[in-house]
Amino acid sequence: MARADGNAFYLEELIRATAAGRHEALPDSVIGMVQARLDAEGQQARRVLRAASVFGERFSQGGVAALLGGEGEVAHVGEWLELLSTRELVARAPGGERRGGIIDLEYTFTHALVREAAYAMLTEEDRALGHRLAGGWLEGVGSTSDAMALAEHFRRGGEPARAVRWYERAAEQALKANDLSAAIERAELGLSCGATGEAAGALRLVEAESHVWRGEFVEAERHALAAASACVPGSAAWLRALGSALVSAAKQGKLDVVEEVVGRVSDAHPEAAARGAQISCLAWGATYLIFGGRIAAARRAHGLVSEISRGLPDLDPQAQALIQQVRSFRASASGDLGGCLAGLESALVSFEIAGDLRNSCSTRANLGYVYCELGDFARAESALRQALAETARMGLHELAAAVQHNLGRVLGLRGQLAEAAHLERQAIASVQKLGEPRVEGVARTYLSEILAAGGDYAGAEREAGLAVETLRVAPSLRVAALGALARARLGRGDAASALAASSEAAAELVALGEIEEGESSVRLTHAEALAQNGADAEARVALETARERLLARAARIEELAWRERFLNDVPVNARILALASQWSAPPAPGPRPATIERPRRPTGTGPIRLPPA
Repeated sequence: MARADGNAFYLEELIRATAAGRHEALPDSVIGMVQARLDAEGQQARRVLRAASVFGERFSQGGVAALLGGEGEVAHVGEWLELLSTRELVARAPGGERRGGIIDLEYTFTHALVREAAYAMLTEEDRALGHRLAGGWLEGVGSTSDAMALAEHFRRGGEPARAVRWYERAAEQALKANDLSAAIERAELGLSCGATGEAAGALRLVEAESHVWRGEFVEAERHALAAASACVPGSAAWLRALGSALVSAAKQGKLDVVEEVVGRVSDAHPEAAARGAQISCLAWGATYLIFGGRIAAARRAHGLVSEISRGLPDLDPQAQALIQQVRSFRASASGDLGGCLAGLESALVSFEIAGDLRNSCSTRANLGYVYCELGDFARAESALRQALAETARMGLHELAAAVQHNLGRVLGLRGQLAEAAHLERQAIASVQKLGEPRVEGVARTYLSEILAAGGDYAGAEREAGLAVETLRVAPSLRVAALGALARARLGRGDAASALAASSEAAAELVALGEIEEGESSVRLTHAEALAQNGADAEARVALETARERLLARAARIEELAWRERFLNDVPVNARILALASQWSAPPAPGPRPATIERPRRPTGTGPIRLPPA
């Protein structure tokens, strides 16, 4: 109806065109009627309208004059535009740019039909010339805020080489504005214009970073490596490209690739201006090596980050945020929740100063994880629901799936089992499409716990078994999955196989030294499985070890209120303390020997930290 402008004949013709499948192009009959109206205005009016149509629905007096002959035409064009305004074909628009001491007035077509009809009156040669002149004039007067418009003018004007840099700028603007689809589309247009060398590298880099945030990791890795090969080794762009390659490989569980990229970046000697990019890349590497259980390699990368950053007193906020984030994750991996919380809060401030909305969203989600680990489930749910809304708004598909599985875990702990299981299954379906085994495995671990809480031990065992297999790419997280498998087997009364799974988990825990999450649950489950199998003395030793480790982690939480929550409001922690007190009590008098009370219900783990995308 809007395109018909209230004209019944126009509306009828548009309906016929739509029915015939011609949704975009205006029917010739409608174009012809509008062009007849423009013909009636005279030759000079048509010249002005045709030139104006090259710019789109909004144009300026100076721009039209440039296409019709230059500065000498400005006054003449102004007279005609005022006349056409009285004829209701164009209208004065608010604002304008000051050029050469005078305001360059701006106008709009009163209806899209008028602009389309005027543009259709141009020959192909005139259109190409018009777009070429329009792009050159906009460049010349410094009107470069609309990079996409400039790129389109040069492409349509037959000068693709001049369009490339404007597509590059337009793609970067879209990425910064979190319009990931537009960023990819604009980068592809720039490449289709024959971009080569560093320009091609910059466009591929935008594509890579956009695909990372959309969770399309195979595509992201391919574009990132192509970008790196096109960029100058050691440059900031080269380092950013390797950072994207590293992240996308890590999301696919390719930790050997992560280590290889970290090695390349570690050996680089970039100029001072690119040191921040080097720090950022190494920080991402350290993060994902921590997640993958490659602690020694992570420490080396983190140590190099610290060494480089000491020589850069004016480190940019983005790099500062990533350094604080790595410190937080290292603290979490070693059980230091207090250090993890402090690091994330500092990282969030730095990301916000840097204007990085995507990583700010990820960090808020990570804070939701920490709140849950500390026992504040209401605050955790609030933070994660906010993060989920932000991921939907920005189209961050992979991060959305990670938030879903964390939120499902929190809801499971709050007793909202139906919604919790639904969220976990949604997350599993999403990450299977995205190809991220790490998140899939953790979501299955959580789903196992949720099903066990509802009494579906067979389903819990099935999901935990799938998690154990999927998480071979993340040994640290696989330990927690083995613990979930043991709990499911305890729930259905298979004490012997539960002990086998819990013993494997306990042995892996000793071998790794520290794991990302779930240590308390693994240790408690092992103690309970030993008790179920009659190994009371070993069960007491295992439980006492669990209690000592729990209290040591609690001691690292400086704020007393958080420490109390951690010990008393997190179910698995409270269970460890209660059982330790019960099992250490002196035996009741009488002829029967003291035995450990056999646990009847499996317990859960804390929720997993959410890796940044």
